[in-house]
Amino acid sequence: MQVDAVAFDQNSVDELEPNTREPLNRERFVIPRGRLRAEARREVPGAGALSTAVEADLNTIDGPLARILAAQVGWTYPARGTPLVAVTAGLFRTPFGMEVPMSERVKPFLEAPSFARALFPGNYDTGVTAQGAYGLARWQVAIVNGAPAGDAQWRGRDPTSSYDLVGRLGAVVDGPRRWRFAGGVSALTGTGLHPGKGPTKDELQWVDDNQDGIVQLPELQVLPGSPAQPSLTFERQALGADVQAHWCLCRLGEGMAFFEVALATNLDRGLVYADPVSAKRDLRHLGYAIGVVQEVGKRFLVGIRYDRYDADRDAFEQQGFDIVNVNKIFSTLGAMATVRWQNARLLVQYDQERNPFGRGDDGQPITRRADKLTIRAQVGF
Repeated sequence: MQVDAVAFDQNSVDELEPNTREPLNRERFVIPRGRLRAEARREVPGAGALSTAVEADLNTIDGPLARILAAQVGWTYPARGTPLVAVTAGLFRTPFGMEVPMSERVKPFLEAPSFARALFPGNYDTGVTAQGAYGLARWQVAIVNGAPAGDAQWRGRDPTSSYDLVGRLGAVVDGPRRWRFAGGVSALTGTGLHPGKGPTKDELQWVDDNQDGIVQLPELQVLPGSPAQPSLTFERQALGADVQAHWCLCRLGEGMAFFEVALATNLDRGLVYADPVSAKRDLRHLGYAIGVVQEVGKRFLVGIRYDRYDADRDAFEQQGFDIVNVNKIFSTLGAMATVRWQNARLLVQYDQERNPFGRGDDGQPITRRADKLTIRAQVGF
């Protein structure tokens, strides 16, 4: 269970969103995650092990919500030790990169980087996955629907009959003096959908030009209808790489430095939804995160992370007669400190964020600050 207190947020205002009438206040108490997981496992002599698991999530991010987060059945061989092969079917974490498959129980920072939340919103997708380990190598490949649980448009419902293929190939190497290195490459290929439109009829519009309240023939206009537009599919791809270095300083404790990068085309499903059919061009994305985490004794953990995500590397808009580039770049510099005791931890994090969709006093696009301070209490068993 995680409980957050957002003590400060520059994006927070005591107002309602004009269209949705949703509150825009963000300085509040919120439950981002309440997880309850049940697992069962049975060994089959000489044939590995069968397993099943189901996980429920309760949160108050957009009001009280209870949902199934994960549900899966699986087979593992061999039954004990590091599996040579494990096959799982159901709703599971997408095997792309370092951040997306990682459990929120152990993540040192509050939330995933911007590019992970954009390309793989909600982290979970439904399909079949196989994974295993042999020597230094670690591998995982999955066939999934391609509509993650947090998809801003489809909300986990796959709109196309084709599946996405995603996987990661990595390695773990033990170094001298308790150092350990891990890294891998990830890839995805799949299909997205541009929703079509239904046909519309002609409409009659009255514009009271002289403001006399009387309908006159010159004030009537006919708005012509339009034919139906069919839905169209488009291709999307992603390529990623990640590397981690782990160490142990006897007087302080364990530490880790990490770097992850992802290149993608037409894959944003969380922050700036990618629809190349509407844009009439492919939408290219680039995101990365770099950081370091260090224990300070047995109770304390400190860390810093910088992440940057460009939602459209070729974005432009017309200003008068000129075509100018527009930055759709999200960036966050986060610093955190954590106190741990038994199964509990108290985390304080300050995020220096930059929002590319701000507007200046003149109405022109401008990148605005969106800093926030969050305090999180977590207990897990």
